[in-house]
Amino acid sequence: MNSTLARQILLPILLIAFTDIILQPDTAIAISSVASQVPGQYRLPVLAGGVLLAALSLLAFTLVGSVLVTRFTWLKPVAGLVLVVIGAKLAFDYFRG
Repeated sequence: MNSTLARQILLPILLIAFTDIILQPDTAIAISSVASQVPGQYRLPVLAGGVLLAALSLLAFTLVGSVLVTRFTWLKPVAGLVLVVIGAKLAFDYFRG
């Protein structure tokens, strides 16, 4: 029973973490663009704080998301439908001009 529960929780966590790692370059660009606007002596603490906050947020949202998806089975189809609607709206707006 414990191995099944661990597998049910571990797989969503790994999948969400993999997706988050793929999406990290935009976070790095955002943190560096913010840090480039501050004076030189504060740049390193701003970069370090931004990276630390991003990592903590990634961990927290991964854990919360995996627990929610595991507990509420209806959440996956609803989230998928929301993604399809957002993608369709983005495509419509892009091609509309």
